[in-house]
Amino acid sequence: MVRGIAAAALIALSGCADLTTGVADTLAGFGSSRDATNEGICTLALLGGEVRVRGPEGYCIDQAASDARRGFAVLAGCALLSDEAVVMPSTDGLILVQFGDEGTASVTDNEEPFAAFLATDLGRSVLSANGDAANVASVSTVTDRAGVLARFEDASGPGFAGTSGAQWRGFLDVQGRLTTVSILSFDRNPLSRGEGERLLVVSMAELAEANTLSDDVALSN
Repeated sequence: MVRGIAAAALIALSGCADLTTGVADTLAGFGSSRDATNEGICTLALLGGEVRVRGPEGYCIDQAASDARRGFAVLAGCALLSDEAVVMPSTDGLILVQFGDEGTASVTDNEEPFAAFLATDLGRSVLSANGDAANVASVSTVTDRAGVLARFEDASGPGFAGTSGAQWRGFLDVQGRLTTVSILSFDRNPLSRGEGERLLVVSMAELAEANTLSDDVALSN
């Protein structure tokens, strides 16, 4: 069933920019992409321009850690990634975004069953970093118009150095693709339960809006 998931700081952030669909496609044609992380990239086109990723205010995209062709993006505080940026988000965490294949959308109008699925052994294996359901505990879910939100503990670890503790993950449909948004907490500044939940909600909203705006631009051209 599941294969696994405020505008950018353009005024306050020095050097914050978009790596637009056209540029991404052009670079892809040469077989490699230019790493523009140090320029403070706030929006990035993935999967050949089919989708876009954008984080909450103060977040930029780590292009070196991301994989645009696989629909995967890593976002962190802009000042952590760019020498030209001075802004940090008010809630400091690590955001991971993964777009699924075309035709995998399965959340919209199916929120309650999807949330119930996450509490099953198969669902917990989806949440686990190594696919072992036995490593996942304390799963709690919330459903709303944004999609399905989950908080859980994963004994297999988040897989990113410098992060630990509870994780938050959101599931939503974007452009016909099942999409996950994960929030990890830094060891140096652990997120509270409320902070993690708020960051996840805002991140999901930004992602949905970025792709809605992409549709609007396409329709107007």
